[in-house]
Amino acid sequence: MNLLKLLVFVSCLFSYSISFAAYNANMSGKVSAIMVYAEGDYIYIKLENQPTSHPTCNPSYFVVPGSIPYERRQMIMSRLMTAKVTKEIINLGFDDKASCSNGYIQLYRAG
Repeated sequence: MNLLKLLVFVSCLFSYSISFAAYNANMSGKVSAIMVYAEGDYIYIKLENQPTSHPTCNPSYFVVPGSIPYERRQMIMSRLMTAKVTKEIINLGFDDKASCSNGYIQLYRAG
């Protein structure tokens, strides 16, 4: 029984690291635009100092994918809107090598 618990624990650790392996960079700046569209559940974000290049994604926007559960997208949207209205500098987490969504840089964290 203890061996089974150990195997489950190790497999959980392994799957956790795979799930978040793409998030490896941060960028801080003021939010200049937040856009949503009726045909999808994604959220586009642009910083005043938006990156000008990315190896695989269009760097024009960060995007919260529509595949993220509704409740989480709402939490991220609240955080982004608060930063936009207060002109606060926000820190965005993303993958600086890959992980595009809808062709743009996929957002993993807004803090």
